[in-house]
Amino acid sequence: MRKTAHNFRSDVALYSAVIAAFLLLPAGVSHAAEESKSETIGPWEIEATFKGDKFDRCSINRALQDDIKATFVRTGDGLTLELASPNWKLERGKQYPVKMTLGPVSFDTEVAAEPSSVSIDVKDKRFNTGLRTANALNIVAAGATIRVPLDSSNVALDRLEKCVEKNEKAVATNPFVAPARQP
Repeated sequence: MRKTAHNFRSDVALYSAVIAAFLLLPAGVSHAAEESKSETIGPWEIEATFKGDKFDRCSINRALQDDIKATFVRTGDGLTLELASPNWKLERGKQYPVKMTLGPVSFDTEVAAEPSSVSIDVKDKRFNTGLRTANALNIVAAGATIRVPLDSSNVALDRLEKCVEKNEKAVATNPFVAPARQP
């Protein structure tokens, strides 16, 4: 009888350990997948995103009318403009023609589509400068014009550059310490 009580206590301890491990598992998995930290600059929210212990990207975004969100994503490779709306039904991989206007600067280009978003790499220097000086970015598509107000964009874009520089440098300078994970 004494052996049975001992086995019962061992079984309870084992089951408790297994349950505790399962309860901790989702937190560990989500932490390793992707983590972000954010702060606000005027109407823009800036965010630094990490995948596991590696820096992935920094972004600034703001909500627009009609459930549209405008996001500038900056990685070590460059700047990308993304526009997204849960109401859009787009064909993944399709290129949609648009006209981009920043004050007196305008040009025709194509945006790459996902089911509810479009994106374009920002490589043109005039376009990049215009983002900092113009009052608004207008994207004219087949069905509508999307207006992205650029108030506080100069400060937000400067902060975006510093976010990438700081987080890339933190990993490069000390591989034994996790980055601070701040935008």
